[in-house]
Amino acid sequence: MIDAEFPDPTEPDPSACKAALAADLVRVAVRDRWGRALMAVGWIHLATFLACQALYTAGDRGPGTFLAIWALEFVAVLWAFRRIAGPSWHRATPLAGVVLRVWATLLILSFNVASLNTLTGWQIDWFKPVWATLSSFAFMVLAYLISYKFFFPAVAMYFTGLLMVRNPDWNYLIYGLSWWANLQVIALILLRRSRSHAAELSSLVGSRAG
Repeated sequence: MIDAEFPDPTEPDPSACKAALAADLVRVAVRDRWGRALMAVGWIHLATFLACQALYTAGDRGPGTFLAIWALEFVAVLWAFRRIAGPSWHRATPLAGVVLRVWATLLILSFNVASLNTLTGWQIDWFKPVWATLSSFAFMVLAYLISYKFFFPAVAMYFTGLLMVRNPDWNYLIYGLSWWANLQVIALILLRRSRSHAAELSSLVGSRAG
């Protein structure tokens, strides 16, 4: 009873640990140019889905073509992040590995729903709006892990799904633009913090030199 009312002060506070991990993730993201990496990923993603939209509009509905394009995007995204943020970016801070697993799960589930749609033989591409729902869930997980601000892209992806349902012929374009916009905003926030951090360091060095 006493232990329940008065917890052991030597036990780590879960909230404090979570805050420390999130702060370290942001610090590493700013230091290792994740902003530039995410900006590049956003453009790669947009180019990929513009190509998918062009093929879909032209009447090419073969799953093999789209699968090849998505495979190329996957390789391009990995290359861009490794090139800009460094080959060990996912090991630079403990929470980075968790974030990587979240997005890997999103990719696996996105491929899964697309496969289910194709295997059922349904003519309606119901899997595309589901992509937006899965993306919204992934952003909500980041909101719980890192910052409540990730709820904003989660809400944006929610409305993206609704827009996709209303405009089925333009699903690839809508989804690609939504992801591009979300990634650009996140990237710009990180770049702004990076510039602010660089300015603080420059000011500190100048004051010591003086």
